[in-house]
Amino acid sequence: MESVILLCAVAAILMLDNAAAFQMLLAQPIFAGPILGYLGGNLELGFELGFLLQLIWLSSMPVGAAIVPEGNFGSMAATILGIFLTRMHPQYSEFIVFLMIVYGILSSFIGTRAIHLIRKGNEIYLTWLNNKLNQGVIISLGRVIFFSLLFNALVVFIFFMVLTILMAKFFELFQGVLIADLNKIGVYSRIAILGSGIGMTATLFKEKKWQAWYVVGLLIGGVTVFYEIL
Repeated sequence: MESVILLCAVAAILMLDNAAAFQMLLAQPIFAGPILGYLGGNLELGFELGFLLQLIWLSSMPVGAAIVPEGNFGSMAATILGIFLTRMHPQYSEFIVFLMIVYGILSSFIGTRAIHLIRKGNEIYLTWLNNKLNQGVIISLGRVIFFSLLFNALVVFIFFMVLTILMAKFFELFQGVLIADLNKIGVYSRIAILGSGIGMTATLFKEKKWQAWYVVGLLIGGVTVFYEIL
């Protein structure tokens, strides 16, 4: 459980990059997945979930002031739970990948509620600060930013912890009826997502500057698919 607490804390900090701070794309699945995987002792799974979930949220990259879906939240929640479940039930590792892809999509809607709660909390905080300023109280800007970011991270941390604990307990309820053959679903889901990702990025091939990278991506994806099939 200590590792889950660590992963949730790190994920909460990475989620600040989603909008509140940094803006270095650290919250994107392709970066957050490997970071959480490394800290959780399963770098391979972190890379895999990060890559697959990034393909799903490929069209939701933040550009300018655009507001993106909370796929980053869902991806981190899925990676944390995936690392924990794989450690507890390695015999279902392939099936867990499939479950985490589905869970990552579903939990993104819960992430929307978390972000909404954070915004409401910040509105209340700013109203309180405005009242203090009207009373002539001097307020440190650094302190305002610190407590705002702390509140943001704390809310996300709590959501990650509660979701991970509840879903781990939920998985335990069905452990007795799961069979090893379910791992095949995980293999097929990878192929389906890789194919969808290739289709979504096919238009990049028209631009010469992306052609070399696109070919490299196809080769890597093709090798991965054949490896999974064999």
